[in-house]
Amino acid sequence: MKMRGIAKKAAGCGLVLALLAGCCTPMASRAQLQMLEQARRAAEAAEADLEACKQHRAELERQLAEKKQVLAEWQNIRASVNRP
Repeated sequence: MKMRGIAKKAAGCGLVLALLAGCCTPMASRAQLQMLEQARRAAEAAEADLEACKQHRAELERQLAEKKQVLAEWQNIRASVNRP
């Protein structure tokens, strides 16, 4: 969530810079638009990475829950065996 906000702010800043540069010099406008496009691509890549990390985390949490369940079952078996 935090990376998405940063990416949007970066893209927004790039857009402002591109618009300001376009008002001052036509030559800078093309360079600023290229920089904005690069920033957009970087933001999209960061969002894709973030989504992949979220999915990986969800899978790890699912695996952890399964392993906790198995551990609890084994502890119950052990406790029942060790009863006098």
